Amino acid sequence: MFIFIIFIGTFSLNLVEVYADTIKIEETIVPILTYHKFCTGDSPDAYTINITRFEEQMAYLENNGYSVISITQLLKCIDNNFFPEKPVVITIDDGFKSVYNLAFPVLKQYQFPATLFLYTDFIANDPHQLSWQKIREMIDGGMEIGSHSLSHCNLVNMKQNESHLDYLKRIDKEITLSRTILERNTDSPVQSFAYPYGVYSQQIKMLAKQAGYQALLNVNGMNNSIPINPYSLNRQIIPAGFSIKQFESLLQEKTLKLNAIFPADGTVTDNQAIKVGAILNNPNIEPDSLFFRLSGSGLLDYTYSNELQEISFTPVAPKLLQKRTWIAQISVRDKKTGVRRKFSWLFTVSDRAEFPNW
Repeated sequence: MFIFIIFIGTFSLNLVEVYADTIKIEETIVPILTYHKFCTGDSPDAYTINITRFEEQMAYLENNGYSVISITQLLKCIDNNFFPEKPVVITIDDGFKSVYNLAFPVLKQYQFPATLFLYTDFIANDPHQLSWQKIREMIDGGMEIGSHSLSHCNLVNMKQNESHLDYLKRIDKEITLSRTILERNTDSPVQSFAYPYGVYSQQIKMLAKQAGYQALLNVNGMNNSIPINPYSLNRQIIPAGFSIKQFESLLQEKTLKLNAIFPADGTVTDNQAIKVGAILNNPNIEPDSLFFRLSGSGLLDYTYSNELQEISFTPVAPKLLQKRTWIAQISVRDKKTGVRRKFSWLFTVSDRAEFPNW
């Protein structure tokens, strides 16, 4: 038996173990973890995690050989197609003061980098929010910053009586001016943008690319697998009640390879009866293990064609899709490896009048 590093197509830096004539290839996956607020007692909501639980999670990463890297390091890995063993990224959204008081000391203890996604209207407004001074101190201590917009508004939503042109100008300002303010107040480069509420469209993505961001991040609830698109980085929110067992399972989640999804990721449509689904790219799936759900509506009464490997759901009146943003998620077990795989994407159903020419 021997272990060596192999580079095969889309798999970069995978460990291969050879036992006689059996070869086992470990896929490189990159979980991007997302946190918000921290506390010392009971968690008041799903987004506020007890600091002891957070420290347990960081200890798990340290004790189980994970390589915690920053967004900047991740971008270099993508460019060079060379990844460390068991990479993972830590991000923290919004800019609550508990990041500085509670999480920052833990991250320094383990020498873990993290990226703070800040929305600038929130900074230094009350005692519960970060000040520019504390943000600069954390940057000096190894943290990175990214933009989370100016006001943390839902970027897909138009205001009442707002023209399409005025909408685009407002969204462009949310994306570009926030970066300018962050860089001016911290003297630190801002390369990444995390969508507020994780909501985006293809047009919003285009504006963010034009603004010069090198990485765009959602919260679609899946890990990243090679090849990784830096403009479609998936994140997973870590809720308050997450056990170490659940944390371990999330870190090990594999992605599901698909030939097509419909509607396309980031679609904005007025069709409340739109067909939602995907064409799978794995002959080894167990059809009986398929799960297909839409966020907020639970499991779907889907149809599946084994011949086409197509899984789909079409809403029928009177139960049409509500006008909102949806995350579609498919998971299935691979009968060859026994691994459960998952894929998620986002689309929005809205009034045509709100989104002309999209």
